[in-house]
Amino acid sequence: MRTLWMAAAFMAAAAVGFAQGDAKAFLKQVQQKYRNAKSWEMSIDITAELNFGGNSQKQQSSSTIAMQRPNRVAAKVGASGFSPAREVYSDGKTVYVYVPSAKQYMKQPAPSNLSGANAGLLGEAGMLMGIAEQDLDKLGPNAKIQFRGTQTVAGKQTRIVEITDSQGNASVNLRLFVGAQDRLIYRVELNQTMRPRQGGQGGGQPQQQSSMKVTANLRYISFDKPIPAARFRFTPPKDAKEMQPPQQGQPMTPPQPPGRGR
Repeated sequence: MRTLWMAAAFMAAAAVGFAQGDAKAFLKQVQQKYRNAKSWEMSIDITAELNFGGNSQKQQSSSTIAMQRPNRVAAKVGASGFSPAREVYSDGKTVYVYVPSAKQYMKQPAPSNLSGANAGLLGEAGMLMGIAEQDLDKLGPNAKIQFRGTQTVAGKQTRIVEITDSQGNASVNLRLFVGAQDRLIYRVELNQTMRPRQGGQGGGQPQQQSSMKVTANLRYISFDKPIPAARFRFTPPKDAKEMQPPQQGQPMTPPQPPGRGR
C-alpha cells in the first residue's frame, strides 16, 4: 500500500512539473508573437485598486495606443488619479507629450527603440513589452507558471496562464488571459501584496500591509498590419505652449493643467 501511495505521489508531482513546463512553453509562444510583431493598435481599459493600511483608492483609465517598430507611437491616454489626459506621439525622430487641458506640450528626441524603460512611452500598453521581454528561464526560485483553466473574454476563448512569485514579505500573482488560437493577450490581472515584516523596525511606526489589484482589458484594432506614417505625426496647436522636457535620464512627466496638484 505504501508503495502505491508513493507511486501516486510521484505521478502527481510529475504531472505538476509537466503542467508547469507546458504552461511555460505556451507563454513563450505568446512572447514570440509580440516580439515578432512589427506593429499593433489597441484600446485598453484599466481598473486599479490600491490599499494601504486599510485605506483604499480606486482608479480607472482608458487608452488607445498604436505602435510601430522600432520607435513610432501614437497614444491617447485618459485621465487617472493626478495624471491628466494626454497624448503621446513619436514619428521616429521626435517624441511629443501633449496635454490638451493645459494647452501645453513637451518634446525631446525619440529613443532608438521601445524596449526597457522606453516602453513607458506606450503607457499602460508598455506592460506587453515587459511581458514579451521577460526571460521566463530566469525567474525567481519561488516562481511558478501554471495553467488555470479557460474563460471567454470579449467573445474569445482564452487559456489562463498564472505566474506566481514571492520574495521576502512580497508576493505577486499575475494572470494572463490568452487567446487559445491567436496567442494574443486579452486580459491581464495583477495582484501584488506587501506584508509587514516580522517584528517591525525597532521602535519605529508599525508597518502597514499594502496591496494592489489591477485589471486590464485589451481590444485589438489591428495586429502586425501596416499603419500609415501620418498616424504618428503631431503638429502642436497654435495656442499650445511648449514646456521644457526633464533632464536626460529623467522620466518625461506630462504638464499639469492650471490648479491641478500632483
